[in-house]
Amino acid sequence: DAGVRLTVTVDTVAASGGYMMACVGDHIVAAPFAMLGSIGVIAGVPNFHRVLERNEVEFQQVTAGKYKRTVNVLTANTEEGLAKFKEDVDIIHEAFKDHVGRWRPSLEMDRVATGEVWLGSAALEIGLVDEVGVSGAVLQRKEQEGFDILELSQAKEKKQGLSK
Repeated sequence: DAGVRLTVTVDTVAASGGYMMACVGDHIVAAPFAMLGSIGVIAGVPNFHRVLERNEVEFQQVTAGKYKRTVNVLTANTEEGLAKFKEDVDIIHEAFKDHVGRWRPSLEMDRVATGEVWLGSAALEIGLVDEVGVSGAVLQRKEQEGFDILELSQAKEKKQGLSK
């Protein structure tokens, strides 16, 4: 919205949340062996209720709200709870697809929102990226075009007291 164009480079992985962040760029460059995509949602929980029953351990839980705890690692899960859990996962997936579609409207969403990942060249073919290349080459090209290259780093925590 500020009129600043953003080029995103992916040298290794931009999958799932990484692609969620990368897709907001105006131009995405991916290395040939970078993995991209994974536009999907996964959720799971282990369930130990049988172990507890075998060992005569009783678990008590109190909730307020019909769907406060749809699945639980310590109690038997119900069909209704599992169905609600699946519904929630589907809602998150739809929101993920809407986000990607907002920034990459030409994508064939049914093709790319399967949870699969693609390497750089294949990602280019299906529209997940705009160019195959590596970040160093992109930076060099931008510098030759007259752009300033800035290096950002995380501030180091100052030691205090006796730990100086």
